[in-house]
Amino acid sequence: MIRFGPAGVPLSSPSPSTKDGIITCAKLGLKAMEVEFVHGVKIQLSAAKECYSIARDLDIKLSIHAPYYINLCSPKQYVLKNSFRHISQSIEVGHYLKAKPIVIHSGFYLNQSSETCTKLIKQQYKNLIDYAKNNNFEFLLGPELTGKNSAYGTLEELTELASFFGIEQLIPVLDFAHYHARISRLKTKDDYKKILDFCEKKLGQEFSKNLHIHFSGIEYSDKGEKKHLPVSSNSPPYKPLLEVLKEGGYGGVVICESPLLEKDALILQKQYEKI
Repeated sequence: MIRFGPAGVPLSSPSPSTKDGIITCAKLGLKAMEVEFVHGVKIQLSAAKECYSIARDLDIKLSIHAPYYINLCSPKQYVLKNSFRHISQSIEVGHYLKAKPIVIHSGFYLNQSSETCTKLIKQQYKNLIDYAKNNNFEFLLGPELTGKNSAYGTLEELTELASFFGIEQLIPVLDFAHYHARISRLKTKDDYKKILDFCEKKLGQEFSKNLHIHFSGIEYSDKGEKKHLPVSSNSPPYKPLLEVLKEGGYGGVVICESPLLEKDALILQKQYEKI
């Protein structure tokens, strides 16, 4: 089963609160929502507990996007300290929201090699996992496939991390718009299937049953992504992906990051249901 939902509170929600966002998703017939902590974790734990209860009763699966002010590749200790704070706060709130995964932009190369960054990032993710375990927090870290050439997070880098930590602790978030902008233009069912087959070969069938996908249209340059577009841009095309997900029996969540949010999430869901 694939669930669909918006990246953040739906635009049609009566207020920008997480609570109203969850209720609006349910009214629209969507089954997921990503809680966006773009500029910082700004929700009380009591509110998080209430939102979990509402999401559970309405059958809405929650995930979290950690703040953007993160660079786990940085050689500067204060940057690493602030990055840890943002992600650890997301983990704590995620525990009470029962939100999985915690989607994370891992960082930027800063003229360092992929190997150097991988070593740095492994240590930072280990610290975060230790923090979660020491506090008995339920968690799942979700480093995201990134759309800029300067950003850490290729498919190979993320599957290496997931193989190292195990997908019960860390799972790659597949952003196909980012892949389209940065790595290779996606056009056909086979283009999507190759990516999913690569991940399953590296991480096993359990990964394919619990996918966390981001999708939108995207504008790009030779440096990678520039901005997100509605899915109607067909850049990349959404129908081939949905056909692969349906025909392959994949499970998980597709979060729509289009600027049209719930409108495009519903387009994706309805197209998936037609297949």
